[in-house]
Amino acid sequence: MRDEDLKNQEKMIVVRKVGADEYSLIEISSGDIHEFREKGIGDVRNGTIILRPVELVYLSITGYRVIVDGNEMNVDELIKDVKNPHALTVYLDMRKRGYFIKPVTNGPVDFLVWDKGKSPVNSSPRYMIKIVTEGLGIQVMELLNVLKYSESMGAQLVLALVSSEGVITYYKAFTFKPVKGG
Repeated sequence: MRDEDLKNQEKMIVVRKVGADEYSLIEISSGDIHEFREKGIGDVRNGTIILRPVELVYLSITGYRVIVDGNEMNVDELIKDVKNPHALTVYLDMRKRGYFIKPVTNGPVDFLVWDKGKSPVNSSPRYMIKIVTEGLGIQVMELLNVLKYSESMGAQLVLALVSSEGVITYYKAFTFKPVKGG
């Protein structure tokens, strides 16, 4: 294949649904797997890359043809598999701002986020995001537990308050330790 043919080749990703909100990577356009790892897209599990619905939506928006179980899916079809639309809003907003962000499936936070320019491959996340929906809020004890968790992991907790209109406001949360003496 000539270089020109490679440039014109469509970006494509082929996945198989393996769980309620997990997809196993079967095939990807050549060379993109390293780029995915550098950008924090997907998790490696048992030698297979697992993708989440928000990641597939993002890939579709950025120009990938997404094939799920043999059927090509457009953005609207992929969005139907996203259980929390606020999570998609936050994920896409952080990607647009230039951050690398990974969904967390089991844990007190919703996302891990790396500083701009830091690779998820060889650095730790700088922030942990907890989504708070307008009108629902968060209980104080839950907030304290999430805060304690993020600080124990060496990350800054960020609350993503999502309004009913989908507007996101980010708040950094931290514990205040007064200095003794004076």
